[in-house]
Amino acid sequence: MNPLTIYQAALNRVSEAVLAGDFDAYAAMIDLPYLVHTATADLLVSTREDLHPTFEALAQGFRDRGVTHYERVARAADYVARDRIEGWHHTHVLIDGEPLVYPHVSWHKLVRRDERWLVSEAT
Repeated sequence: MNPLTIYQAALNRVSEAVLAGDFDAYAAMIDLPYLVHTATADLLVSTREDLHPTFEALAQGFRDRGVTHYERVARAADYVARDRIEGWHHTHVLIDGEPLVYPHVSWHKLVRRDERWLVSEAT
């Protein structure tokens, strides 16, 4: 299967879960331990319980601001191993079609667990 298609599908499922405030759906898409790189820190999330505060902050922040669309558009993705995909995408956060923030670039690494592709690392 095309790695870009797999990558986009994973982005869509995670984005939909965040926008819907559905932690169970979100957590089902994350491979633990989950490594997150930000501009100021690296965070290693080892348990489902540790994942919840970050999810809730993002989902609640979107609700508080009235975000209507959380669109992440895959630009490139490729297999780096048989069970691993690395890719990058543009992130758009919109309120009724108007950007809340400037679009930005992010990178994710996916890992295949059985038949499912999960996010294992985010930058």
